[in-house]
Amino acid sequence: MADSKHTYWSKQFESLMAEMSRLCTVCDIQMLEPGIADRVLNGDESVCGRKNPEIFGKLRKHLMAFYMLEEKAIERLGPEEVQKILDHARDPIVRLRSAR
Repeated sequence: MADSKHTYWSKQFESLMAEMSRLCTVCDIQMLEPGIADRVLNGDESVCGRKNPEIFGKLRKHLMAFYMLEEKAIERLGPEEVQKILDHARDPIVRLRSAR
């Protein structure tokens, strides 16, 4: 975890990001590419390499929840602390996806 005093926030972000990564894999979406998250939020299923409307809908809901969680965390912890937590949560996912 990024810091033991932020265990709650770390677990929340890690859980959401792991599930979004799984959903991206199912739909073959490259979420870390510029503009993709916005397109998912806008319901643009053309970002999918494999069509799966049900999974895409779940991904979109998870992404909305992620941004709401991020906003609340920034209010409570500040942007620098949240960035540390996000970097820590994102690193294993990026390593796994780039190993392909």
